[in-house]
Amino acid sequence: MSKRLPLIRPSLAIATTTATASALIALAAPAGVQAISLDQACQTFAAKLSAAQASGDTQKAQTIYSEGSKRIASRFNGATCPNVTAPTP
Repeated sequence: MSKRLPLIRPSLAIATTTATASALIALAAPAGVQAISLDQACQTFAAKLSAAQASGDTQKAQTIYSEGSKRIASRFNGATCPNVTAPTP
């Protein structure tokens, strides 16, 4: 006697494959991550630097400028933010 294999409906197989693919895509991108433009990144960078300078914490301002400049350059192919100037010590 031969065993009968269960029949799988093609529509069910496609739906399962699509759901699996969607789940994998969702896992690939961190939650809440959105692509932003260089202008938006520079505005955020300038705001964080301005807040640190306004608080009077020069060390924090220097750190934000240094790390922010590196981050902008790495994420935007070496770009800089012309509206952001180095804080004065």
